[in-house]
Amino acid sequence: MFVRHLGMAVFCALASVGPALAIQQPSGLYIIIPFGEPGDTDPVQNSATQQLSTDLAERQIRSQIAPPIDAVEAVGSAARLCGEYGANGLLVPQLRFEQSKERNLTGFIPIVGGVVSSSGAFDRSPIRARLKLFLIDCNGAVRWKTFTTANKVHKGTNINAGLTEIANATLAEAVEQFVNRPKPAASR
Repeated sequence: MFVRHLGMAVFCALASVGPALAIQQPSGLYIIIPFGEPGDTDPVQNSATQQLSTDLAERQIRSQIAPPIDAVEAVGSAARLCGEYGANGLLVPQLRFEQSKERNLTGFIPIVGGVVSSSGAFDRSPIRARLKLFLIDCNGAVRWKTFTTANKVHKGTNINAGLTEIANATLAEAVEQFVNRPKPAASR
């Protein structure tokens, strides 16, 4: 009799937990098309691809990074990629950086990423990241998109650190918007 009551208690406990677990389970899988061109070894672009995957995972969204492929080719191959991975769609990102090349009033020589003084020191430079993120369905149609930016005045010789920082900020904002995007109405 005790075993029967214990079994019933365990069953009731599991039954009440089941629906809660089902709600928390992620739905769907999204294929991330890597940043940059195929064969690109830019550490900032590679880091951004990994960061996008990490940011999605932290928000309970399953993703997998595809082998490097041109974005246009990925869209044209959406049905094939969705079939190979069992995915619900593709996430196609584009990341661009802008850096000031203007001569400042101190007469420093402008270079991409800032200015170098006569002593060889790298002085402050405003940089901006512009991210475009597209959700492509398995038919190759754009179902959602967002554009985010982040800015920083970078100082120092490691410009990649500044670029990574602002890339991560644009990714975090884009993932937040992706999570909160309007869902399509269910067809009747």
